[in-house]
Parts: sequence; structure tokens; C-alpha cells
Amino acid sequence: MRKMLNLVKRNCLVFVRNRSAVFFSLLSMLIVLLLQVVFLGNINEESVISVLTEYGGVRDTVVDAENAKHFTAYWTLAGIMVVNALTVTVSVIGTMIDDQSRNRMESFFCAPMKRWMIALSYMISAVLVGFVMCMLTLAIALGYICVSGGEMLGAIAILKIAGYTLLNVIIFAVIMYIAAMFVKSSSAWGGLSTIIGTLVGFVGAIYLPMGSLPESVGNVLKVFPILHGASLMREVCCADILEKTFSGVPELAVKEFEKAMGITVYWEDALVTADQQLMILVTYGLVAFAIVVLLVRKKRVSDR
Repeated sequence: MRKMLNLVKRNCLVFVRNRSAVFFSLLSMLIVLLLQVVFLGNINEESVISVLTEYGGVRDTVVDAENAKHFTAYWTLAGIMVVNALTVTVSVIGTMIDDQSRNRMESFFCAPMKRWMIALSYMISAVLVGFVMCMLTLAIALGYICVSGGEMLGAIAILKIAGYTLLNVIIFAVIMYIAAMFVKSSSAWGGLSTIIGTLVGFVGAIYLPMGSLPESVGNVLKVFPILHGASLMREVCCADILEKTFSGVPELAVKEFEKAMGITVYWEDALVTADQQLMILVTYGLVAFAIVVLLVRKKRVSDR
């Protein structure tokens, strides 16, 4: 076990010392922030104001505008947490690809360690680094929101976000390890990472909210764990500001807005509850881990 922990430590240090890898793992997050600052943030704020104007009756426009800004900030934060959970783990798993291309794996296989321990070390490294990076992102984002006049999330909400983040990171680390087992070069993994970083914003309904997508596209996105992970995160991040912003607005209008923004997810006309979304994510993780076990065993047999 100590040998595996040493390998985990080594993998984490290799990633952290590679400044370009760290930067590119956060590139998708930076793109989301840039898009929100340039125009997506204004669009989302206008959507909030539009609902308040139509259903809220007589309102204080200054307060509504401020609440809309903070709602958009928390909604964006939820998306960024899921984006980082995926892109950072992808970059850390890339350490295995680099080790393969540089023929370091043969040295690991010669060491008195079982193959499954080596595989697990890469996944644990991805989980640790991904979780820490996400928590740093959360701390910085909450600090910015509070400085700009927003309210700090409660302790229970922060614990839920940490739990959801850990679950997302674990699932993405296992899934990405499966993908890495079929990639042989760093350049190919770099290309795959670019594609994933580009698509994650769309699959998680971050660049465009669910209400802006065709129904057929939305139904396809509901199959992926990214959307459900983002939905769970949004529900926690936006709960307090949502209640404050839409005070006095009919419940039906609020539910439709939550559906349009991907805070809640519906399959046909039935609400997919938080418990059901957690079950979906856990199922993805268990199935992915089972596939990893089978592939590692098959690889071990074929190498004999």
C-alpha cells in the first residue's frame, strides 16, 4: 500500500510541476468566465429580469438587477465546478499517457506492485488533484461574490458542494482512465482533451441553458452524467439566491425558469429528483469502475 501511495504522490507532483498542464486543465474554466463576462452573463441576467418583470408585479428594479447579477454568478460557479472536475482529471490522467510514451510504465511493471495498484494510483491522483483544484476555485469564487455584495453560502451548502464535487471527480477520473487505456500517444490525448474541454460546456448546458436548446438535443444531454452533476451543483449553489430573487413570483413561473436554466431536469414531464440524479451518477461510476477492472485483468492476461 505504501508503494501505491508513493506512486500517487509522484503522479500528483508530476502534474503540479507541469505548469502548462495546469494551465490547460483550467482553460475551459477560463473560457466559461470569458464568455460570461462578455455576453452570456448579461443574457442570463436579462432572463431573470424578464421573468421578474412579467410575473413579479411591482418590483424594485435596482434590487432585482443586483439579485440577477448574483444569481448569474452562482449559476456560473456551479457550471465551473463541474467543468474543472472533468478537465483537471483529464489532464492528470494524461500523466499515464506520458509515462507510456516515455516507456516509464515498464519500470513500474517491474516493481513489486500489482497492475491494479498502478492503475488505481493514477485514478486516485486524478481525484486528489481534481478535488483540491475545485475547492480552490470554490474558495476564490465565493470570495469574489462576497466582495461584490453577494451573500456567502451556508456551511451545509458548502459541504454538499464538496460532496458533489468529490463524486463528480471520482466518476470522471474512472471514465477518463478507461479512455486513456485506448490512447497510446500524448498528442492523441492532447487532441482528446481539447475536444472534451470544448464539449463539456455544451454537454453540461453551461454555454447555452437548457431552455435555449432544442428538445431533442436536451434529451440527448440528459443521458450524460455531466448534466446531472451540473444540475445538482446548481440546485445547491442557487437555492438561497433563487428564493431571494424570485420572492413574490408564482411558483409555476419559478419552476419553469429552473427547468430552462438546467437547475432542475425533467424526463418527459417527470422531475428527475436529486436522489435519482445521485443514483444515475453512482451507477455511471460503478459501471465505469467495473469496466476498468475487466480491462486491467484482460491486459494482464494478454501481457503474459
